[in-house]
Amino acid sequence: MTNSNQLFRLLNEIVFVLIGAMLVFVGLFGQHVYLFNPRRPSWLVLTLVLMLWGLRTWRKAPRTALPRERSAMRIGGGSLLLSGMVLLAMAWVSFRWAGVLLAAAGGIFVLRGLVIAAIMARPS
Repeated sequence: MTNSNQLFRLLNEIVFVLIGAMLVFVGLFGQHVYLFNPRRPSWLVLTLVLMLWGLRTWRKAPRTALPRERSAMRIGGGSLLLSGMVLLAMAWVSFRWAGVLLAAAGGIFVLRGLVIAAIMARPS
């Protein structure tokens, strides 16, 4: 850790790991997954915002000076875009696959958090 920016980024990725673990847990073991409707407009807007946020992060990456910051931004943007697409797919699949798709999105978040945390924790 050379500065507080890297420490904040590392803590941010730990939050993504925890959110991903929660999504995996709810997707695999939660019985109330089948009680929500992924075809509601609010869910569709949420997934579209997630995908746009990922696309924006992906496109901002070349303007970053440090190569490891650039790769971390590319990984982060790609994971948000991919998980947004997985969550958007919940609107078109049958409800029995909702838990599996939630767990897949959570797995993407966990993997993203671990990879970027490893990149940011590496000495310069």
